[in-house]
Amino acid sequence: MFKGVGVWAIWTQFFPPSGSAIFTEKTTPSQAGKVFIVTGGSSGIGFELSKILYGAGAKVYILTRTKFNAEEAIKSIQESFKDMDRAGLGTLEFIHMDLEDLASVQSAAKEFASKESRLDVLFNNAGVASMRGKTKQGLEYHYGINSVGHFLLEKLLKPILASTAKSAPPSSVRVVWPASILVEMLAPNGGVPVDTLDTPSDDINENYSASKAGNWFVASEFSKRSGKQTGVVSIAGNPGSYLSNVWRSTPWYLYYPYIPLLRKPIYGAYTYLWMGLSEDITLDDAIAGRYATCDGRWHPGQRKDLLLALKGKGEGGTGQAAAYFDWCESKIALFSEP
Repeated sequence: MFKGVGVWAIWTQFFPPSGSAIFTEKTTPSQAGKVFIVTGGSSGIGFELSKILYGAGAKVYILTRTKFNAEEAIKSIQESFKDMDRAGLGTLEFIHMDLEDLASVQSAAKEFASKESRLDVLFNNAGVASMRGKTKQGLEYHYGINSVGHFLLEKLLKPILASTAKSAPPSSVRVVWPASILVEMLAPNGGVPVDTLDTPSDDINENYSASKAGNWFVASEFSKRSGKQTGVVSIAGNPGSYLSNVWRSTPWYLYYPYIPLLRKPIYGAYTYLWMGLSEDITLDDAIAGRYATCDGRWHPGQRKDLLLALKGKGEGGTGQAAAYFDWCESKIALFSEP
């Protein structure tokens, strides 16, 4: 057992059943007419996700902080389809957004809203790991970038998401939040230490894993609090462990032992596609706090303390998910208007 999670639950996330992915670059149906946002879409899983969606005819906005990297990624994606019929392909656009600065998140949301009146899926893919420091607003890096920045983005884009949901099939308009295998392996009791968020630990691994547990909590709370009114499904899960830029700041002694377990980023895109497109995911699943995992499956059974955190005290839980959501909301209070 790992902190109350069975060995199989860990094993199947590092080694998913062969061929289990439902949505791949070959099987994803046409997304023509749909609009997607992929944060951090210029590299890693976000790049592969953007590439598949572009090939399926979608309009994809890549929100990231470095214009050069985004433009190079767009060129690379377009070049890989140069021999295909252009009529079946989508479009790719860059919008600058630095998750380290909530003002930049606000500007990105405004720019998107000036260009589009539709948004089918927001993929909150970008993130950092094993970094020290604080964001422009003084938040610990992992909480600030992985959770609070994306929290603000979802809040600002909620009107467009809700408008899209009015004419879209039920439960098809979504916000996808990434968690991590480290949620069950390293996150503190209850997932997030809500009493010390303003004075966080110096343990960067704890802060990273807690921020990823927090992403799960935030997704569930968004669905609970506004899903039925807006029709927007916010869902979280572990896309898997992959060779990507998120490792660039990780100490070598943590990185190298993991190398044999890391997969190609495209497999993470398969998980995101399932979370974003599968008809098997409903608003009720999101409200219940169901958690997706590698290649597109439901997690076989999470830690009891994390499941209790998803429930309010009146439901027999600890209320930590709701408390984390409220903390995130307090941090974006000055940036709540698009």
